Amino acid sequence: MSEVTIKSIAKALNLSPATISRALNDSHEIKQATKDRVLAYAKAHNYRPNPFAKNLKTGKTNLIGVVIPFLSSPFFLEFIEELYRAVMPLHYTLIPFQTQNQETLEKEALDFLTQQNVAGIIISPAHENSNATFLEKIHNDTCPVILFDRIQHGLKTHKIGIHNSMETYKATEELINKGRKKIAFLCGKDIGNTKDRIRGYKNALHNNSIPFTEDYIIYADYQDPNQDIDEELRSTLSALQDRNLLPDAIVGGTDTLSIKILGILADLKLHIPEDVAVIGFTNTNLADYLQPALSTIKQPTQKMANLAVELLMELIAKVGKRNDMDYQSFLLPSQTFYRKSTDI
Repeated sequence: MSEVTIKSIAKALNLSPATISRALNDSHEIKQATKDRVLAYAKAHNYRPNPFAKNLKTGKTNLIGVVIPFLSSPFFLEFIEELYRAVMPLHYTLIPFQTQNQETLEKEALDFLTQQNVAGIIISPAHENSNATFLEKIHNDTCPVILFDRIQHGLKTHKIGIHNSMETYKATEELINKGRKKIAFLCGKDIGNTKDRIRGYKNALHNNSIPFTEDYIIYADYQDPNQDIDEELRSTLSALQDRNLLPDAIVGGTDTLSIKILGILADLKLHIPEDVAVIGFTNTNLADYLQPALSTIKQPTQKMANLAVELLMELIAKVGKRNDMDYQSFLLPSQTFYRKSTDI
């Protein structure tokens, strides 16, 4: 079977190639009856547009850059999968990069993507204001940029995340309601959502008349989820145990730490949830199979991905200066699953 092209459709319908092209691109210059006729023929004969020919004319591609901290994180991996599902029907292709929370790697990724003339970029920044000037220039002059997850960044654009302080507030209060008073918060150092999540944790303590203890904010400094930080965390918890300050509950502020802490507590001969209850952020589908099953705050990756693509397509289609547009921050609801690790 020969390839269906604009020229072959034009010949079959006795129309000019220019008319076919305009009809396929929904031009206002073409009558609706002609558009319907062309689209029906194209669909019946499985016509697929040639992105390379289009790129030569417009200077743009059907590529979308996705810049995330870690490909190995359950949350970011699931988000990438949902993005693929969202862009495939639109005939776009993703180019994913990971930055390992390093601003220099983020800059390299952004340089590469702009050189490839991507149509847009979806990014979870390495830090609160990483590459701020460069991202602003890209967004205003090159292609639209959408922020997700780590939305504290100063870039003026659409931002998609969750209500981090509220989610950690609810998780902390759940532990308080189960009788836990010595609650620690485990978080990544210099990670974008940390401040908001700590604020929710502190507010829950305050509103339940539990004094805040600085020792119970446990920072883990890592650049990669696969990095061996177990010994650092084991040492920190052992020191608290030696000082008779061992927490009776832990809220994990990242998916990596939420999973790791189960093994570390087991190494210290502590029982979960009898000695220490654990709840944390993680989108892993294996939470039910961990030992014990881990209570988790699961972020709405499908809704986040679909909204990111929808907003990006709108910005790609708009003509005019993007720095003059009205932008919104979207805080989507998460879902909490309570399992054995908090079954006190």
